[in-house]
Amino acid sequence: MAKQAGIIKLKGTIGDIAFYKSADGHMARFKGGVDGKRIATDPAFQRTRENGAEFGRAGKGGKLLRNSMQVLLQQAKDPKVVSRLTTQLLAIIKTDSTSERGERNLTDGELAFLNGFDFNANSPLSTTLAAPFSVSYDRATGAVGLVLEAYNPQVQIAAPTGA
Repeated sequence: MAKQAGIIKLKGTIGDIAFYKSADGHMARFKGGVDGKRIATDPAFQRTRENGAEFGRAGKGGKLLRNSMQVLLQQAKDPKVVSRLTTQLLAIIKTDSTSERGERNLTDGELAFLNGFDFNANSPLSTTLAAPFSVSYDRATGAVGLVLEAYNPQVQIAAPTGA
């Protein structure tokens, strides 16, 4: 994708070029690609459909996880958490060895890949909480456990920058 330079920043479409603003600045890209109907039916795009199905599962799983923790995440200011989480969940889906490609899912993947994931990259838990803790997951029941040892908040919690 091309970055727009100059005084005038465009938004919209001119011919086959689409102009838009993102977190990375003012961008431009060519319109195009293959027709959606062809992707849905052409055997040559079978792998694309499989990848799309798994990516969709990662996105839906990420939304479910973020929504379940919405109250906790309201103060986290990380505009890229959605893409980082989707990437991590897609990696988990790819570890599912029981399902066929295109049908792989999160529940049969290696959920331990989420260990160490920070929902706020601007203030990682490892730099905010200095108390020992452990996380467990029971695949059979779906229960997640968190054990946080007794700690002194005045000493073992560092306020994030800007708090």
